[in-house]
Amino acid sequence: MRTTIATVVTLLAGTTLLTACTEEQAYCVDLAGYAASATQVDPTNAADYVKILDDAKKLRDSAPADVKDDWGVVVTFAEKAQKAGSDRVELARLSQQTGPVITAYKAITTHAKDACKVDVPKLN
Repeated sequence: MRTTIATVVTLLAGTTLLTACTEEQAYCVDLAGYAASATQVDPTNAADYVKILDDAKKLRDSAPADVKDDWGVVVTFAEKAQKAGSDRVELARLSQQTGPVITAYKAITTHAKDACKVDVPKLN
């Protein structure tokens, strides 16, 4: 009986580890795609931001715990910027709130390089 329980526990632990690796690998693949498309973003084209925001939302949803909250900060800020559109007053107000976004994005880029071996474009 103890042998059976030990075997079941070992199998469950192994399955959990394989699932975690698979989820992290999927995130890394998606992150590499995001990094490639982010280099093609034209800051004067609002349609580009919509595409990159959709990608960022997907990454936020699939991100490992280490960076999930950081992706949330980035996505929330990008949504506010998208909503502001061309309102210069609102964009100026948002530009004064970039500290937490920069910190979150740095954590994302560090994790991307360390865990996924992906270079994410720097914020300008």
